[in-house]
Amino acid sequence: MSAEQNRYAAPRARVDDVAAPAAATGPQGIGGWLILPLLGLIATPFRVGFLTLRDLLPAFEPETWNVLTTPGSGFDHPLWAPMLIFEVTANCVVILFSIVLLWLFFKKSKRVPMLVITWYLVIIGAQIVDEVLGGRIPAVAAADDGTSLRELARSVGTALIWIPYFLVSKRVKNTFVR
Repeated sequence: MSAEQNRYAAPRARVDDVAAPAAATGPQGIGGWLILPLLGLIATPFRVGFLTLRDLLPAFEPETWNVLTTPGSGFDHPLWAPMLIFEVTANCVVILFSIVLLWLFFKKSKRVPMLVITWYLVIIGAQIVDEVLGGRIPAVAAADDGTSLRELARSVGTALIWIPYFLVSKRVKNTFVR
């Protein structure tokens, strides 16, 4: 007795009966407005790396470090060492995070939208800590020309644009699926 004749046999599905997954509707792939945050991600390791090499690493040279951290040197302050170490560490984290994020971006990983949002928030958090620490060091506060506050405002503005985009964009939903 064959399965087609046996009324107790489990039904067999034919290939034609299995529904194909619905094709994504709307834009997909790395294109459109998605190019802009991608360009920012590509530029970040170079920009942050350059600024770290130019502005921060010279502070770790023995002569400069001693002037900034030795009590009685005239420029010393107890927050110099923690602030400089924090800035270099935060910059390294941002560089590594952006490189990993780029790799996942091109793999079209489904984790990208939440990681991009986290990335924007990490940058803002690091800038806030930097602003607070720098404001407590008289030499830094006296030399402040508003650049760091403008950078913070730029990062907040950027996040206010791109976080909602990564949350609601059909292109993002259709692109990062793996």
